[in-house]
Amino acid sequence: MKKLFTLIVLAIASFAYASQANAQKYTDIFQMIRGRVPGVTVGQAGPGGMPSIIIRGIGTNSGETQPMFIVDGLQVDNISAIDPDNVDSIEVIKDGSSAIYGMQAQNGVIIITTKGAVMAAKAEAEARKAERKAKRNKAMIDAIQMTRDRNEAQFKADSIARAQQQNQ
Repeated sequence: MKKLFTLIVLAIASFAYASQANAQKYTDIFQMIRGRVPGVTVGQAGPGGMPSIIIRGIGTNSGETQPMFIVDGLQVDNISAIDPDNVDSIEVIKDGSSAIYGMQAQNGVIIITTKGAVMAAKAEAEARKAERKAKRNKAMIDAIQMTRDRNEAQFKADSIARAQQQNQ
């Protein structure tokens, strides 16, 4: 198990920017990726184009070198429009562990999580927590109401019994 864990840790290069107190400003997402992960090469962009990003070298079966891009859990073709100030973390998968994404990930995978997605996940977790609490409270309220109904029924039964005794 320890060897498997070590393999996974070595397979994924991850870096988060939100926790850095003195994070520098980046002009684009490619500048953010450039030079941060060993073995990842970010080329120069042509006019209006996206720069080439090479993760696993250029010797792939399809002749393509671009990696697969996953932004907030969705596959996208171009990440040029992503604001670097909105990025929470970037993970680069650059070996066989990218196989879970299929043949499209033969050149590696870049997973980008934005701050909006992190906030949405936190809000969803809070909503689930509130729902569980409401269910627990409902069960408690149902028990309290059942006790009240039982006490009321007992009171009515006692009242009827007393009334019958007084009428005799």
